[in-house]
Amino acid sequence: MEKLRPRAILFDLGSTLIEYETVSWDELSETCVKNGRRFLAGRGIEVPPDGVFERSFDEIRQRYRQQAANTFVEWDIPQVVAELFDRLGIHHTERTIDEFFDAYYEKVAELLFAYDDAADTLARLKERYPTIGLISNTVFPERAHLAELDRFGLARYLDFTIFSSSFGLRKPHRDIFLKAANMAGQAPSDCVYIGDRYLEDIEGPHGVGMAAILKVKEDREYPDEMPLATRRVSTLTELFEHIES
Repeated sequence: MEKLRPRAILFDLGSTLIEYETVSWDELSETCVKNGRRFLAGRGIEVPPDGVFERSFDEIRQRYRQQAANTFVEWDIPQVVAELFDRLGIHHTERTIDEFFDAYYEKVAELLFAYDDAADTLARLKERYPTIGLISNTVFPERAHLAELDRFGLARYLDFTIFSSSFGLRKPHRDIFLKAANMAGQAPSDCVYIGDRYLEDIEGPHGVGMAAILKVKEDREYPDEMPLATRRVSTLTELFEHIES
């Protein structure tokens, strides 16, 4: 297969550069909500019994998730928290919501790790290509991810980042890829996107004429009808087999 000759390289974040899915999202969410509830109780805020609080949170979260799946309009955890507090009659300010989120996200941050070849691959690409960007679907405020990119030494290689929680739309919506190409100062056809999900990270960029490479995640389910011609790698280092240097 002929190598690609892009002018800009764009990455996904989760399961591509940094691993978030060390446990199931549903299991992790429950742990996170319990930690948030403990934070509120520690502040002397009256909260419902253990179980009631978590179920209410999950009911609201699942509704937002379904809406996003149908419309590609993004939501975020602080939205869920605000609605939860209103439902339960918990007085809150923006600061209360931010502090609850910090307690919630603490349990996510504890499990994160960057892939061993992430920093080295980005450094090698940065020597060869003028623009490297990031597009990430996320229900977390972007401040959390910017801190992680700093923490793992990846931020220095990225010229820009787009997080769906700030952009308002999630992959595979075409607008998020067009925005990235615009920020890169290139036509979509002069960009290549790397991510680990077929719909979001292959069909999404292809929909605007952007090349894409699938970073195969071992326990990820991929559609049976996925074309055999889909470019694939199992590690970031293998990208250099597909991208002209």
